[in-house]
Amino acid sequence: MTDSHQQQTPPAWYPDPDPSNPGGQRWWDGMRWTEHSRPAVPTAQPLYDGGPGAGPAAAPQPGSAQPGSTQPGSTQPGATQPGQAQPAAGQPGSFPAGYGQSGYGQPGNGQAGYGPGYPQVALQQGAVAYPPVAPGTSALTWSVWLVVGLQLLSVIGYLFLDFSSYVRAVLALSASGSSPEGPDVSRFTSSLSGFVVGVLLLDVLALVIYGLTVMFAYFDWRELQRRGFAHPFHWAWTFLGPIVYVIGRTVVARRRGGRDVMWPIWALVAVTVIAIVLVVIKVVTILSAVSSTIGGYVPGVS
Repeated sequence: MTDSHQQQTPPAWYPDPDPSNPGGQRWWDGMRWTEHSRPAVPTAQPLYDGGPGAGPAAAPQPGSAQPGSTQPGSTQPGATQPGQAQPAAGQPGSFPAGYGQSGYGQPGNGQAGYGPGYPQVALQQGAVAYPPVAPGTSALTWSVWLVVGLQLLSVIGYLFLDFSSYVRAVLALSASGSSPEGPDVSRFTSSLSGFVVGVLLLDVLALVIYGLTVMFAYFDWRELQRRGFAHPFHWAWTFLGPIVYVIGRTVVARRRGGRDVMWPIWALVAVTVIAIVLVVIKVVTILSAVSSTIGGYVPGVS
């Protein structure tokens, strides 16, 4: 079996390869066996009603074919015949029913499974029931705090950008244009170059923050897997923004039964509120500086 088969085996319950759990099932997360397992589910022998006057159902005789039984030489969906390729070690012992065709007890077939070899999961429209984590497992990691907190750095950098000097230089250039000496371009050029350098530095800072956010989201996703969260919210959603990732991981971690799942959401709300307050303060400062500058150049404005 090649690596491509390992990637194609979907996460689900499969027959447990552990000999200490005969007939049971174990969760395969798509890459490896997990510690989640469940014992075999006993199934009752169906009784067949032969109609009025018929006696009790006779016990199956050797050589007789029962519905759902497997006779030597018969071919069942998903059965492995001698000479066929066997799955490699570390993979589920057989391909699940529905891997290429719908088997008994699988969604879309409409029939119940005949034995514990089939996943006993009641699903609708092919949904997968992921196992919960151990009770008390926390969903908080050091990396998710950095994913949330890094968003303040760009706002703090914005506070250091000198808008007031640039606006004053523009007004001074406009006022000096009507003087006999002509416009004072040197002051405007100096203020403009400083402003442009500041904007470029903010762009570089935003790019660095974006890359660090994606990296820390990956660390957070890997740590959640290590703690037993089956199929956590994928870190690649961070490319759409940290808000998308934080909300998605919170929803998935809560479905898996994790603890402390809401703290990143509250932290994100607090960061957003702080950022709004800082931006408002910066805008008020700029408007105040512009107003005082205009008062120095325009008569009657104080």
